[in-house]
Amino acid sequence: MDFYRKFVAIFMLMLITAAVVTSAQGEERKLGEYEVKAVFIYNLAKFIEWPDKSLDNSPTLTVYILGDDPFRTDLAAIRDKLIKGRRVVIKQIDSPDDLKNANILFISSSEKERLRDILKSISGLPILTVGDTKSYAQRGVMVNFYLENSKIRFEINLEAANLAGLNISSNLLRMGTIISPSKGKEK
Repeated sequence: MDFYRKFVAIFMLMLITAAVVTSAQGEERKLGEYEVKAVFIYNLAKFIEWPDKSLDNSPTLTVYILGDDPFRTDLAAIRDKLIKGRRVVIKQIDSPDDLKNANILFISSSEKERLRDILKSISGLPILTVGDTKSYAQRGVMVNFYLENSKIRFEINLEAANLAGLNISSNLLRMGTIISPSKGKEK
């Protein structure tokens, strides 16, 4: 089985696992939107290559949430899991000034008005930016979730990722919608 087929099989298995979870009573329930997005963030991170120096022997991979936390406790599902041999740490912050050794930054919709300044303050840093607000990818966020036919999809601003020195696996690029560089600039 080639790498792409193996990736798709593993990714689909994870999505199926995330879609239905057995509760303590043995009943099935669907995961909420932000539970699924938490699983997506975990899986996305597996297909991102950070520059070597940005991970400098750190035992952790840190996910920061900037602004209001739409996940509440949903990110707990990925806390302390391993990605690339590093333990996932989750932190909520109120300002990009509070970023310390961030690898992933989820920018909440509450930060929509400050997005330009936030992205400017971390420009050139190897931080994967993620959001779920309309036009975020066009405005410079690297991965933006959106709903389509009641399913969570994602768009990728490849230019923004490249400018930060991040390499996104071609397998992941095939699964998302690429935002063209001409659309990736904020006016």
